[in-house]
Amino acid sequence: MAKAKLPSVLFVSAEAYPYSKETGVADVASSLPISVYESGSDIRVMIPKYGVVPKANASRIHEINRLKNIPVICKDADGKDIDETVTIKSTSLTNGKSKVQVYMATHEEFFESRNGIYHDTVNWEEYPDNLERFVFFCRSVVETCAALGWVPDIIHCNDWHTALVPAYIRYFYPEQFKKTKTVLTIHNVANQGEYPMTKFNLLGLPEDAKGSFTHKRRLNILKGGMIYANFVTTVSESYLQQILEETKLTNGLSTLIKQNSNRIVGINNGIANHIWNPKIDNLLPVKYKGDFEHYKTSNKTALCNRCAIKYSPEIPVIGMITNLSHQKGSDLLIETIPALMRKNLQLIILAQGDPKMREELISLKQKYRGKIHAMFAFDDELAHLLEAGSDMYLMPSRQEACGLNLLYSLAYGTVPIVNLVGGIKDNAIPVVDMQNIGDANCFAMNEFSVKGLKETIGNAVKMFNDKDKWNELVQNGMKGDYSWNNSVNEYIEVYKKLSREE
Repeated sequence: MAKAKLPSVLFVSAEAYPYSKETGVADVASSLPISVYESGSDIRVMIPKYGVVPKANASRIHEINRLKNIPVICKDADGKDIDETVTIKSTSLTNGKSKVQVYMATHEEFFESRNGIYHDTVNWEEYPDNLERFVFFCRSVVETCAALGWVPDIIHCNDWHTALVPAYIRYFYPEQFKKTKTVLTIHNVANQGEYPMTKFNLLGLPEDAKGSFTHKRRLNILKGGMIYANFVTTVSESYLQQILEETKLTNGLSTLIKQNSNRIVGINNGIANHIWNPKIDNLLPVKYKGDFEHYKTSNKTALCNRCAIKYSPEIPVIGMITNLSHQKGSDLLIETIPALMRKNLQLIILAQGDPKMREELISLKQKYRGKIHAMFAFDDELAHLLEAGSDMYLMPSRQEACGLNLLYSLAYGTVPIVNLVGGIKDNAIPVVDMQNIGDANCFAMNEFSVKGLKETIGNAVKMFNDKDKWNELVQNGMKGDYSWNNSVNEYIEVYKKLSREE
């Protein structure tokens, strides 16, 4: 019997590595579609084309003659038409074996002239026209499908930036997309696309849609997306439980989520084995070939040299890659650093984000020169080196939907130090007994405080000096399977179930 054909999918995201990246959404958008494709689905990806595309990838982007200057009708604040056009370019995502087509929406003002994705990279303020930018992108998604004459079975949207697509296909092309079902994945429920209600006209939706996009007397794009989407997912099972229980975290949307619990599931994120794999990672000075000590020592030496920190096999390096914010616990780390600097450790931070926190870190870096190093940019090569060269990886987050860097750290033999929240719980197995490692693969804070963070790091440093126990802890992490192998099947089942529904 012939194998049943899988649903076709358009995966829509505001960012996708290696063409753009500010958050973990970019990593998911570059890896999940490849896994879906390898399962047998016709899946394509659509993203904006920003001005930050790395030069090495720019040559892979090509023109599509029939997708030039597609009309896109937007609205101003008074509801009057604004005639825009979008030109779609083509590129691909690949793991060396499989290739997924990517459509890139170009627009000079909204995307290509920007030095960031959601934020100005100089002052880290959100672009004031983000609503207009992503309204245009969502309209472009629908108009591109219409221009292609391709009606996917599933349109898979991600976060509020693409959450208008389900409403747009329902209102603007109800006949053409009558069989298309939509999925909305929530990566960060705290970021909901909230604006004054005076901006509702910008959406271009009829008045009867206003209630679905209203929450606490404000425009709320994520809420509307959840209502109009046929199915909703979060990026881990534990994160779903957290947003069901913590009304403050969801800005009061927990009630809506509970009311629709029959069409919401948590599916754990995976990692791209062709990108985050120490055995084949070409960004590392030394790959992992079975000799862990050689692998770790070589990469740690390279990391210390690059960051002007003296290498010592006896002093643990703690690494951190983060967006400086309250959500990521950056304020707690900054408050704790003076106490940490009295310990026998070194700290290397690669960060973007809050300018005030950045200035505080610069001041601490100058005060504790040689013990702490901080860099403020997105540097892909350094991110990989930091994961491989650090002995420990710090994640003191207040909220964490999945915690992809937890998975990268475990795979790279770098022991995570975490606050056990949200999606962290799905893969973190904390040390409970300092004398008996068991299945543990990380350290977890007992309380979210300076005292709690300092004590947890102190325990990690203490175990670092017991090489047998430390190596056992490291190997527990490295032997795990963090790929999409299991989770991709859950997404396939969601797609299949939806495509069968009338």
